[in-house]
Amino acid sequence: MTAPHLPPDVPSGVRAVRVVPLLVDLGETDGHRFTLLSLEVWPGFADLRFARVSDGTGRPLPRRVPPPTAWTITVDGEPVEVWDSVGRGDRDFSNGEVRLRPAPAAGSTLAVTVDLLPGTAPLHGEVTA
Repeated sequence: MTAPHLPPDVPSGVRAVRVVPLLVDLGETDGHRFTLLSLEVWPGFADLRFARVSDGTGRPLPRRVPPPTAWTITVDGEPVEVWDSVGRGDRDFSNGEVRLRPAPAAGSTLAVTVDLLPGTAPLHGEVTA
């Protein structure tokens, strides 16, 4: 069973409020480099877009897109809800987005931690919304 991708209290037809380009490299774990691409801010939620590229030397990931439980995200030190995590890709490349609630205010600091490969150190970085 899958959960709805859009939170139930968000009306259809919403428009993005702003898009923040990031291009922040969170680092590499076992041959998989992980980059935060952008933050799309919508009324009531935000999408944190990411890409993962393999150098071909590491072990395969259990999932090409980290599930919601693999993410810990705070905004100005306060935890936010990771509503969903979706994407597409193959062994060498995947990209997708993590849906967050509530949407961060402009200028706030997001601390992002993702457990890309269980048994290795999580990747971590901070970005400004």
